[in-house]
Amino acid sequence: MIDIDLLASRPGRAIGEFLEGLDIPSERGFGAWLREQRDALVPPANDVPVSAAAAGGTLPSHIVDISLPPLGFAGRPAIAVLPFANATGDETLDYVAEGIGEELIVGLSRIRWLPVISRNSSFSFTESDDRKLIAQRLGAQYLVEGRLYRAYDSYGVSASLAEASTGYSLWSRRFTLQSPAARAELEQFVNELVAQLESRIEHAEQIRIRGKRQDRLGVSDLIWRGRWHLNRLTRADSEMAQKLFAEALALDPDSPEALIQATAALAWSIWAGRQPQDQILGMRRLAQQAMLADPDDGRSFMLAGIAEMWLRHTVEAKNLLKQAIALTPSLALAHAQLGGCFNLAGEPDQAIVQLKTALRLSSNDPNIFYSLGELALAYTMLEQWPEAIEHATLALARRPAYWYAHVLKINALARMGELDAARLACDELIAIKPNFSKRFLDWLPFVDRTWVDHLVQGLKMVPGRSPDWPERNDRENDA
Repeated sequence: MIDIDLLASRPGRAIGEFLEGLDIPSERGFGAWLREQRDALVPPANDVPVSAAAAGGTLPSHIVDISLPPLGFAGRPAIAVLPFANATGDETLDYVAEGIGEELIVGLSRIRWLPVISRNSSFSFTESDDRKLIAQRLGAQYLVEGRLYRAYDSYGVSASLAEASTGYSLWSRRFTLQSPAARAELEQFVNELVAQLESRIEHAEQIRIRGKRQDRLGVSDLIWRGRWHLNRLTRADSEMAQKLFAEALALDPDSPEALIQATAALAWSIWAGRQPQDQILGMRRLAQQAMLADPDDGRSFMLAGIAEMWLRHTVEAKNLLKQAIALTPSLALAHAQLGGCFNLAGEPDQAIVQLKTALRLSSNDPNIFYSLGELALAYTMLEQWPEAIEHATLALARRPAYWYAHVLKINALARMGELDAARLACDELIAIKPNFSKRFLDWLPFVDRTWVDHLVQGLKMVPGRSPDWPERNDRENDA
């Protein structure tokens, strides 16, 4: 028998939760009963005395104005993770559902451009609370919620992302977990979830900023508009992105995000234009500035690693890319670039592991064509021609102008003896890149330069082309 003194019912006494801290793990219905009793003890709004309002609940507007986002978010799209519900029917898994939400907050906090509301704030709300009001109180533009449930002989987790102001659902997905309490499986699941959420929010922000008036763009707006142009992967858009990032840096020279995006734009320009070493050195300096501006952002380490990779400093590149992944495990492009680095160092088996991780983390990434193309290269190096053709074809389906994937597909077809198909693939390459020549391949920073010769030899096997192609195009372009 337990005697209970309901302090909450006494005027002027401190208010705590009914039976706070008490739990009976062996009684599965106890938690549900306790929640019902606590809800019943909450007095109606018009009966709450002044002392109780001061102790808990919504503060008066003259104390805090919740109509404005918290100071410091300033145009940045904050996200709140609400408690994941345990829908398994097994109360002993409450801690697992809560742990998923907590791990998700930790993972999202590694995305440096995205402010994440703390667990203590976002977990103070319940499933029945109004979502728009939650977002308003927290200053969040996006809300993530989900639930853990049974799925036959395993478990499932559903997660959804919504725009807080409208309630519009932006994304939802179900995941399968064999054992949600297994640490390794939970970490892999959370990394994948974080990567997909980042991709969806980034796309939503780019669309939102595109609708704003040009004359009202601040640093954050300039960066988001630039990111939208950069993701279009055209020369004109690349130039516009670089211009917008330069404007952002002029307004705030120490902005880590502006430095990172300016470096990314320069990197794309270097790759697309096969620019010389002095441009790569400039990219490395810019990436190092970004690393100093925010030493916890994995993207700046990734970009510095890419620069070292292009300079053929393989050891330095691997170390920087691994550091990027350690800082931001959900950064799909860092895994992909590490895979590319292994390829250039002649280690295709290790490349495949990283590239498949990149694909799993973010299957909707706009740069997925790169991962697929690098997988085609890895299988080419292993002389697994059908796999090389398959991955090159998938890369071209997402980016038809990706000349590297065309070259790999032509090589694999030619070496399999499928010469007619190789000729057709070669015609497709020339149609999208009339100026294609050996110089494109000479730029590739293979540590072992014989791989460039290998690719050239594969192109020369194609019937119907000039015997000195693609060197001939070099001379024609010079003329």
